[in-house]
Amino acid sequence: MITRLLSLSLASTLLLGGCVANSKQNVALEQGPPVETISTPYKDLLTCISAQKAMTGAWSVGEISDATGKTSTNTDGTGRFISQGAGDMMQTILLNAGAEKLLNRRDPRPAIMEAKWGVRKLDKVTPTDYYITGSINTLDFLPGASAEISVMGIGPRYRQNRAIVGLDLHLTDANTTEVIAATNVSKQIFADEAGFGIGRFFGTTFIDFDMSAGNREPLQLSLRSMLQFGLFELLKQRSPDLESACQYLVDQVEGVSEMKSAETKTIKEDNHNFQSEE
Repeated sequence: MITRLLSLSLASTLLLGGCVANSKQNVALEQGPPVETISTPYKDLLTCISAQKAMTGAWSVGEISDATGKTSTNTDGTGRFISQGAGDMMQTILLNAGAEKLLNRRDPRPAIMEAKWGVRKLDKVTPTDYYITGSINTLDFLPGASAEISVMGIGPRYRQNRAIVGLDLHLTDANTTEVIAATNVSKQIFADEAGFGIGRFFGTTFIDFDMSAGNREPLQLSLRSMLQFGLFELLKQRSPDLESACQYLVDQVEGVSEMKSAETKTIKEDNHNFQSEE
């Protein structure tokens, strides 16, 4: 019986391999979710900054490097945990935040080459008034918590993991090279997994069944959120009025307004109970 099953399996594999190898038609590609622009919780904050016209002058982005020094190795190869495109993210963020003039200093090669060819004069290029630099310098993986209960080989399990990502940003006055604002931003990245397993003998047959589901906060999208929040932290040091105009949007994202509402409700209930006792 086992010999027959092995023969059928081998024959099926050879037949399938032959069909794929000899096919002259393209394989139909699977259609996944559509292309989209994913917004972060701080999208409205950028709109508020733009409405306040807090970014007058000419702005550009310098180097925002990955200084964590940590890499990931898997079957697909070796790469960095953190995106190497933080500077490009920040350049898009400046545009969405309403920078009066946004200068592309991410890649000066086209302008330099045209100047060498004599088709452009560099003295016509707009000078930068303010530029942003920084680094992503923290990536710490925190020990996670886990729990598992098994009775006769049957039971649930739960596992939780976190990581801390941190970055520093600096806003520099290009005319004097003075750092006029600086901020440090950190965020915890959350992931968890829950599962249920069965592994036991039913008679002389061993049955092993496992089911699990997990959630993992997207690291690179969180980095974009951190850069958006970091820009606000820089700008409000330069324009104090910006904080009073837009801070409520940050509070909404962080749940501060809900906490304040809950605290107010608790105080009112305590006052009511105190008056009733009197």
